[in-house]
Amino acid sequence: MVRRYIGVAAVAVLLSMLVTAASAENLVVKGNADGYQVTMAVRADNLPVVGTNQAAFYLRDSSDKEVSDIVDVGVTYEVAGFMPRKIMSLTKTGNAYSGTFIITKAALYDVFFVFERRGEKQHVVRLSFQTKDSPPGPPQNK
Repeated sequence: MVRRYIGVAAVAVLLSMLVTAASAENLVVKGNADGYQVTMAVRADNLPVVGTNQAAFYLRDSSDKEVSDIVDVGVTYEVAGFMPRKIMSLTKTGNAYSGTFIITKAALYDVFFVFERRGEKQHVVRLSFQTKDSPPGPPQNK
């Protein structure tokens, strides 16, 4: 169900706000749409670099409460000029949706967190982040 609405994302993301903050512990990217806030967190020892990355997504409503009645969720990410990719093996643990994504080049990436809450229309929250080149040492992709 999420796939057929990705095309609608371009219109919905125009309404989103983007706030990006980095701390010593994590890269934290926040986005808002339709009264919902999504936070993407990547551990400091695995900041987005060219290669394989792990991220966790947290969803909160307008009263800053965790949203638990989700019936469908998906995450895609893209860089201009490349085909959008879906985060594979997205799992829910506690209040976080976690997944792995592969960065193919250092660039500005857009992430679309798409979810449907019971009894509501589908929502799309856009987040953006800048990747770095691969760290020294063996490549992260195998």
